[in-house]
Amino acid sequence: MAVELYIFTGLLESGKTSMLKDALKSPDFRDGGPTLIISCEEGEEEYSEEFLAETDAALVRLEEESELTTERLMAFDAAHQPRQVMMEYNGTWGVDKILDLALPRGWQVYGVYATVNGETAELYLANMRTMFMEPLFPAGLIIFNRCGDDLDRKKFRRNIKAVNSRAQIVFERPDGTQIEETEEDLPFDWKADKVEIEDMDYGIWYIDAMEHPEHYEGKTIRFLAQVYRAPHLGRKAFVPGRFVMTCCANDIQFLGFICHYDSVLPYKTRDWVHVEVEFGVEYHRLYGEEGPVLHLKKIEGAAKPIDDVVSFN
Repeated sequence: MAVELYIFTGLLESGKTSMLKDALKSPDFRDGGPTLIISCEEGEEEYSEEFLAETDAALVRLEEESELTTERLMAFDAAHQPRQVMMEYNGTWGVDKILDLALPRGWQVYGVYATVNGETAELYLANMRTMFMEPLFPAGLIIFNRCGDDLDRKKFRRNIKAVNSRAQIVFERPDGTQIEETEEDLPFDWKADKVEIEDMDYGIWYIDAMEHPEHYEGKTIRFLAQVYRAPHLGRKAFVPGRFVMTCCANDIQFLGFICHYDSVLPYKTRDWVHVEVEFGVEYHRLYGEEGPVLHLKKIEGAAKPIDDVVSFN
């Protein structure tokens, strides 16, 4: 029988311990058998002897990143023979280390969850962006807790979705109640039959088009783009897109959607163009599923903008 490993990550004092304890009290995680809690840092909240007894859990600690080895985990497994393992992971270690580590026999990663302290999120994003974003890359669920009314939730959602499009993002008030999602206040009129995307709004439009393709299906979209052409795209297809800073200056990606055209395309890769396209939702072999597919209506050459890299803000 598999030993289920759940990883709780995030920066110090982001609420990992509270999230782990809440999860362990939930019937969804109480399916019989002992639980091993592996704590990789000391936070503002601890595990009491009463809590461990109540939840049939044992607690072990890893003080240094160098202690996170296959051999150490195998020793824990032999000593405690857990049915499930919950790891309170140190958010500064790099989640790739545990995800790439050879686990003890039978252990399988069943979920990665991340927490963010809404009181310090703006500070971290502005000054330590890479450190802030790294724990969020592999998470299936990201909870922003202690969120004030002034937190720019749209900005955080856009930045996270750019690097982890499948993550479920939840915002909670200081009292723990969930903030209900509302339709994003986009900087363009997506309800218009012809949607004009201003130069620096491309990143915001790209994320919304991935999350809500129904907003644009059948509509005409006009935007500034660079051309990308390659044989693997197939005949009569190219990608009009932009280079977008997804995390930091060292993490810039070209993002765009497949676009079909009927006539000659007199532009080469990296040329700047204004495109007018019809937006569709169709199956494409490069996606392996349905997704945004554009159909070219009009294209014309354009000058390179002053800022040729856009962001999600």
